[in-house]
Amino acid sequence: MKYEAIKWEVRENPERPGEKCIGVITLNRPEALNAVDVQMRVELDILCDEIAANGHIKAVIITGEGRGFSAGGDLKTEADPLGAGEEDFDFGNFGAYKELASYFFNDLRHEVLQRAFRKFEDLPCVVIAAINGPAVGIGLEICTLCDIRYASDKAKLGEVAVPAGFLPESGGARNLPKLVGIGRAMEMIMTGDIIMADEAERIGLVDRVFPHEELMEGAIKLATKIANNPYHSVRKAKDLVKYYWNQNRTDEGWQRELNAIKEITRTKDCQEGIRAFLEKRDPEFRGPYYENWPFPDGKKK
Repeated sequence: MKYEAIKWEVRENPERPGEKCIGVITLNRPEALNAVDVQMRVELDILCDEIAANGHIKAVIITGEGRGFSAGGDLKTEADPLGAGEEDFDFGNFGAYKELASYFFNDLRHEVLQRAFRKFEDLPCVVIAAINGPAVGIGLEICTLCDIRYASDKAKLGEVAVPAGFLPESGGARNLPKLVGIGRAMEMIMTGDIIMADEAERIGLVDRVFPHEELMEGAIKLATKIANNPYHSVRKAKDLVKYYWNQNRTDEGWQRELNAIKEITRTKDCQEGIRAFLEKRDPEFRGPYYENWPFPDGKKK
């Protein structure tokens, strides 16, 4: 398949010329800070199948094109089907089924995202995140799905889903507490606060920080060390580590995440979060009170 929203290449092992065994995934929407749109979700889903079927791949590095890793979900493409964009937006000639089609395609985008990320987390080779700038929302969750996280000193990380009217839907609620502790994870999830690379290293969110221009070199060196080790030992070791790591990962848990995001994206707070982001203003969330606001002056208390 020809990939557009991502780049995929398999590089030679620098210490074993001719042995192409190090994969590099580059999120490739730099004009949108590599926000994860529908096309990128589909391409990641397909690429994960390709990598899993390629027994020659020993390590994979994932990074972002341009000035950052990923700004998270692409709210510009999310807006219209959720009723937060153009009022006359339509997916096509669905007639009386227009509203039903909007629900269907919104749900589908989240189902594809979860399917792709489950495959990504389960890749048999070792996966290294090379975080070359901002990694927020879904961008941060991609990093938590990786086995090892290296960051540029220009990296910024945050779980911004809740303040934007969404919630972590891609393993973030499961993986982030195991990396940084439940209290710090709750703080990051509930506030959307952004932390810098050095703080991320201090709390265990990333494993090492590099000067920006040395990040990929560091990631390639690590991938090379891994690739030089015995093939089956590496894969079995990862399998065991992930087996214990994923003791709290269940199909029921994934379904709860999916059900929750589908419910959230039907709310007016979600619409308000998207509109506020696109209009570059602070959101005014009203919870259940949009139609029956209880405060006489119309202001939040």
